[in-house]
Amino acid sequence: MRWRGCLFLVFMLHTPMLAREWRSADGARTLEGRFGGLKDGKLLLKDNSGRAVAHPVTLFSQDDQQFAQQAQVTLEAAEKSGPVNMQIDQLLPEGFLCRVIREMPDQKGAWLASGTPFLVMRSDDFAMERGQKAMKKTLYHAGVRTFHALDGTSTPINAYSLALEEAVNTALQIQTASGGDPAKLAPQVLEPVIETIITRGLGLPLGKGFFITEAALLKDAKTVVLHHAGKDVPAKVVKTDVKLGLALLSCAVEMEQGRFLPRKPLELGQNIYAVALTSATGKTFSTPPLTKGIISRLSGAGGFEHDAAIDEKSVGGYVIGEKGDVLGVFFSAQSRVQGKRSSTPVSSSDKPAAKVLADCLRSETLEKLAVEKDKDGKERRLPGVPSLKSGTNGDDLALTVEALKRASVIVLAMREEIKTPQPKAIAGKGAATPPAGGPPTGWSISSSGTRHNSKCRFYNAANACQAADGKPCKVCGG
Repeated sequence: MRWRGCLFLVFMLHTPMLAREWRSADGARTLEGRFGGLKDGKLLLKDNSGRAVAHPVTLFSQDDQQFAQQAQVTLEAAEKSGPVNMQIDQLLPEGFLCRVIREMPDQKGAWLASGTPFLVMRSDDFAMERGQKAMKKTLYHAGVRTFHALDGTSTPINAYSLALEEAVNTALQIQTASGGDPAKLAPQVLEPVIETIITRGLGLPLGKGFFITEAALLKDAKTVVLHHAGKDVPAKVVKTDVKLGLALLSCAVEMEQGRFLPRKPLELGQNIYAVALTSATGKTFSTPPLTKGIISRLSGAGGFEHDAAIDEKSVGGYVIGEKGDVLGVFFSAQSRVQGKRSSTPVSSSDKPAAKVLADCLRSETLEKLAVEKDKDGKERRLPGVPSLKSGTNGDDLALTVEALKRASVIVLAMREEIKTPQPKAIAGKGAATPPAGGPPTGWSISSSGTRHNSKCRFYNAANACQAADGKPCKVCGG
């Protein structure tokens, strides 16, 4: 057989990139093609156009023969099972924990999830979220995993890939790494800690259901809502301008448009007042104090600095003139972690809280968010987005503060952060196997009831325990 002759030339002419490289038995020659099947000692290879050629399997290396045998078993199992409808129950670092779903016979569109959970390995073709459904997917078996749940239980689960080659390679790699040890044939999968992070910030109503907020607030957000009149109303992101650091939202809530444009241009040294809005409950604004200062610097990029003191817990606010007109706005989104395992506040920005604001936007800069360029490069206003109103909010500054408070909404953005916990020792089953390259973890307990940590010379993985069991060792502290 001429490996580099006409046959291989046909493969190369029909497709510039083939899925797998196959090596001859003597290791001197290679051939590219996708696995198509193994039968009666013949290996079927396909190119990307679907053209297939059969070769005696003995012409290939032992590794390729082993791959072909494993691929045939995996392919037959997938064809026998057929396409699967499934639901994503949980996101894991390794992939997706899923269950099979079936449509209820008497309720069209109603699906029931059942059966044992299984792992679907991550794939570019499977960018799904928790709770979503994936229909008619062919799954290729990629071995077994041991799933360690946060409650301390461990369960064997099957792993699958959407790609045959990946499934086969993964299964073979596990077999090679295990060295024939059955205990290592099911690598660990750890249930992650999922923290819900809710970020809240300031929203400015433009009228007709449009609002302006801070772009950083919406980063990686899965859900965005406006809190208004005691309810959370879903909002849609219409436009994000990274350069301005602003985002335009649309929502079913229509509030009266605030007056956010000044009557006169800003001047250096001008007396101003800062109105910093805070939200102790996360749903309503507290009445803000007025702090006095001056404009200390004007920038050509639509911003300015002032020296008025700002509450570091503020989610944003306004800079107003002595006549009550809005000279500028600022945003400072605040985040907090919600969940059973964490309530530590986190920052949505790498910038430290500032007493002097260098990123305060002039009010007229907000207008740029409602403008876009058409295909000819001409600027046009986004359909339905009203222009900003100008004018004073009242000479009485106390009344102005109240008016601005009423003309502001709280924007809530929710995202999830996955954190993988350290393996835990499973009582009665020995300590959990540590990740490759890492130190052993867990505790063991002696017959006398003394607890040792994994770094102690008295540590015994066969007698695993929890961190609170027994009495601490005087040597290691348990």
